[in-house]
Amino acid sequence: MRDFIRFPRKLYKNCPYYVPALDKGEEKLLTKHPALAFCDLRMWLAVRDGKIVGRIAGIINHRCNEIKGQKRIRFAWFDVIEDPEVARMLFQTVEDWGRSQGLEEICGPSRYSNMEKQAMLVEGFDHITSIGADFNYPYYPEYMDAMGFEKEVDYIQYKVKVTPVSERISRLADLLAKKYHVRLREIKDKEQLRRDGYAFLEVLNESYHELFNFIPLTREEMTWIINENLSIGIPDLLSFLEDENGRLVGIAMSIPSLNQAFKKANGKMWPFGAFHILHALRKNKNVDMLLTGVLPEYAHTGIHAIYHKQLHEAFLRRGYEYAFTSQQLENNIAARIWQKYDAEVIARRRCYVKRLKG
Repeated sequence: MRDFIRFPRKLYKNCPYYVPALDKGEEKLLTKHPALAFCDLRMWLAVRDGKIVGRIAGIINHRCNEIKGQKRIRFAWFDVIEDPEVARMLFQTVEDWGRSQGLEEICGPSRYSNMEKQAMLVEGFDHITSIGADFNYPYYPEYMDAMGFEKEVDYIQYKVKVTPVSERISRLADLLAKKYHVRLREIKDKEQLRRDGYAFLEVLNESYHELFNFIPLTREEMTWIINENLSIGIPDLLSFLEDENGRLVGIAMSIPSLNQAFKKANGKMWPFGAFHILHALRKNKNVDMLLTGVLPEYAHTGIHAIYHKQLHEAFLRRGYEYAFTSQQLENNIAARIWQKYDAEVIARRRCYVKRLKG
C-alpha cells in the first residue's frame, strides 16, 4: 500500500506542476471510504528488475452500474513510466478482471464517484494542478489513444482574475434575489456548517443528479465528506442560498489554494506539512472554488450570480488575486458565467471509455 501511494512522488519528482496527495489521506480513501460498501477495488503495481514502474486500480461500482443500467469497470490511480508496454500491461490486467465479472466497458480515470478526483489531463501541462485534480505527463493521453480508448466527456478548468465586482453583476444578483425570493443564509461558525452539512449535500444530490458519473451520495458518504472536507471550510468562503421558507436551495464552497502547501508537505502531514497547510489557509493570494450547485427547479434562473457576488466580495476582502474553478463539464451552461470575468482556460481533462472485447 505504501509503495502504491508513494510511486507518483518518485515519478514526478522533478516536475514543478505535480502536487502530491497526503499519504494518510490516500490510504484512508483506499481502505476506509464508505463507497467500498458497494464498490469492489483491486490495485496492482508493475515491477521491473525490482523497481516499481507503474500502478493502477480497478473499481467496480455496483451501485452506479445498477442505477445507470451499465456494465462498467473503472480505472483509477493510474501512473506509469514512459513505456507504452507497461501501460498496456496494467490496463490489460484491469480489463481481464472486468471481463471475468461479466462487464462490457472500461472507463475512467474515475474513482468511486465524481466527488473524488477524475479525468486525465490532455491540455494544460504547464500549470500547477490543484489539490482536487490529478496531474499527468503528456504521454498518458497518447497511450490511451493507442490502446483504443475514446473520449467520453471533457472537463474544463478556469483561472479567473479577481477584479472589483462589476455593477452589472451586483445589479443582476439583487434583481434575481428579489425575483425568486431567495437570500443568503448567514454562516456563523464551523459548528453550524457541520449541522447544515447534510442539507448542503442533499442539495448536491438533487442538483447534480443528471451530471456525468454522479450517483446520489449515501448518508455514510455524506458523513465522510463533512468530516474530511467541510471541516476545513471557512465561513466567509461558503455561500448558502435559502428561499423565503428557510429551505436550502443553493450552495457554493471555496478554500484558499493549498497546492503549494501540499507540494511542500510532499505527502506528509508531520512534522512540517501541517504548518505549511495552516499557513496557506491563513495567508494566500489564490483561492480554489471547489463546488457549486442549485436545486433543479432553479437550474436556469441564474441565481448562482447571488453567491458569485458574495464570494467575489470575500475574495477581495481577503486579498486574493486569482480564483481557480473546479473541473466543469465542457457543455455546462452555468460555466458561461466566466465569460463575464477576466478568465482563461488553463486545463482540459478527459474521461475515456472503451468496449471490452470478449
